[in-house]
Amino acid sequence: MTPDSIPQALPHHIAQLRCGLGWDAQVESALDLDMVVLALGANGTLVEGKGGMIYAGHPRHSSGAIKLLGDNLTGEGEGDDEELLIHLLKLPTDITKLLFVVSIDCGEAQKQDFSQTENAFWRILNDANQEVLLQCSLSNAQWQGVTMLLVASLERMDTQWKLIPCLEPSPQKNRNELLHQYLAE
Repeated sequence: MTPDSIPQALPHHIAQLRCGLGWDAQVESALDLDMVVLALGANGTLVEGKGGMIYAGHPRHSSGAIKLLGDNLTGEGEGDDEELLIHLLKLPTDITKLLFVVSIDCGEAQKQDFSQTENAFWRILNDANQEVLLQCSLSNAQWQGVTMLLVASLERMDTQWKLIPCLEPSPQKNRNELLHQYLAE
């Protein structure tokens, strides 16, 4: 986290956000990092059940407001390896929080974790002018055994959105565990 990544209210003129995820390709064993977004309601559960989880296997929210633009499996290339768009004005009003997560696909099974990532980062920008609102490093030698990170949340407070950094390991180890944590009972 950087010192300027404190919780911040988004100005009302920001209509669209772009999230970027990047990492360096590994020579020995390919790491596949994935972005996951959970669309949560006021009760803290997924809006639309399983449809409220946006990831490579379900890349678009039914409202069209959240869209994953691709799934890079290796980290090859410069800059953002994966991107996600969020149209704030199209988000249904029952979505009060977006939780941003980065996972290592099959990390637990392949014995991969965030201590093995090189130059990994996640960021969120104002899509109109490419201003970086929050950026965090996802490479940390101390994250042995960590296969999923909670990176930030975007919370609706009345008519304004607030971006809250929360870079921390997730207690869940994979997408299925994460999904079940946020499904309504």
